[in-house]
Amino acid sequence: MIEWFKNLSNAEKIAIVAIVVPVCLAVIGGLLKWLSGKKGKTIHQEGSGHAAANIDGHKNIIAGGNINTGIDSDAVLNTLVRTSKQLGQSKEKDINQQETIRQLEERLAQAQIIIDTNLQQIPQPTQEAKDLAAQIEDDARPYALALKAIAEGRDAQADELLDETQKLLDQVQEQKDRAQIKIYLARMQNATYAGRPRDALPYCDLMKPLAGNDSLILNEIATVYYENANYKEAEPLMRRVVTILENPGGEPLPNYTGALNNLAVLLEATNRLKEAEPLMRRALTIDEASFGADHPN
Repeated sequence: MIEWFKNLSNAEKIAIVAIVVPVCLAVIGGLLKWLSGKKGKTIHQEGSGHAAANIDGHKNIIAGGNINTGIDSDAVLNTLVRTSKQLGQSKEKDINQQETIRQLEERLAQAQIIIDTNLQQIPQPTQEAKDLAAQIEDDARPYALALKAIAEGRDAQADELLDETQKLLDQVQEQKDRAQIKIYLARMQNATYAGRPRDALPYCDLMKPLAGNDSLILNEIATVYYENANYKEAEPLMRRVVTILENPGGEPLPNYTGALNNLAVLLEATNRLKEAEPLMRRALTIDEASFGADHPN
């Protein structure tokens, strides 16, 4: 039992502990009440006038509960035992399935050659691959089912299952990329605010392929390059931000004038004043129309 518990993942251990603790509290509470001679009496919540109970969706009382925890000790204990068995079975099942998938991947990479009546060589899955495929259960994940379909010659279904697998992978990767950008951005800002702008540069290089068309992220990266006098890297990013916020075919998006000004400042720093001036005048015209001629902006 101890070895089984050690082999569980942290999430599974937490789930079991979350069930065990209330059970222990409920059992101890029940023993104390029994020892104090209150066994068999209906216990009411103080001030409520209602007995503690579990009520289903039809407002029917389905089980009495311990007044301190609101938990039916027997029901929770049964759930704990059932969940523990399921967790153990699920973990063992996953391990066995993963090993089957690994072996199937190897066998599919070792095709047998069939010669048809026209003396053409046609590669086919080996019998070992087919035998392994038969062990993949119908409720397995799309990738495993795709390998099974390949081994069994169901190529159209295999493509559909692989498309489904790719979508799942893309979703996971997208979530990971968004989270990774936040970490890189925070590291970059930490270095910048600590007066270490050069330490922020490596994160710019890591963020660029993940930024997509996020103007705020692109602007942050461009600013760090600019602060490090890396104008060659900063300029194309600033121009890209301007294009995104310019919103061709519609009204300019918020921060558009700020993007124009940032690019103009870079052009000024590289002594291209004739290019910088029209950008500054354009930003000024837009801001005057938005805020009025006398506004501090």
